[in-house]
Amino acid sequence: MQDKELITEAANKAMSSSTFLQSLEKWKPFPVLYKIKKDGGKNAVGDFGENLVCSYYNSLGIPSKIVKNGHDVLVGNRKKEVKTAFYGGNNFWFNQIYFEYPKTHPKAGSLKDWEDLTFVFVKPGRIEIWECERPQIPEELFKWNNGWMWQKAGPQKLDSSFWKHVVTLSL
Repeated sequence: MQDKELITEAANKAMSSSTFLQSLEKWKPFPVLYKIKKDGGKNAVGDFGENLVCSYYNSLGIPSKIVKNGHDVLVGNRKKEVKTAFYGGNNFWFNQIYFEYPKTHPKAGSLKDWEDLTFVFVKPGRIEIWECERPQIPEELFKWNNGWMWQKAGPQKLDSSFWKHVVTLSL
């Protein structure tokens, strides 16, 4: 069997496994989210969150645009790093929260310029957006896992003295 066949077979098995199919079942009533979850991959998830944050602030009359250079979205004059996670069984996972450019980037080691961190929690039927100002001591809020990360059951586990609830959107 050639490499491509091995990879295709493994991917098809993974996508047809009962675990994968059960995790998708709760998203079916929400076709737009189902498509992102099923077919989109991690870039589509991130792009969805960035577009949602940008559109939300634009709807409030605050000029916003996607930048993706040191930060993801410029809202008014605030530079926001947006992280998006779809509910995955027990937890939300927000990965690759970088305060500086990673080693593989041409600007490796220099600080990224974002001022606010935005988490987009996506659950079937409901999306919550939360924000905080850039933490000075990341280890107080996050764990290290090849980049800073946050993994918990949901926004109720955020430190409310630091995080601000922006909006809850319903489908």
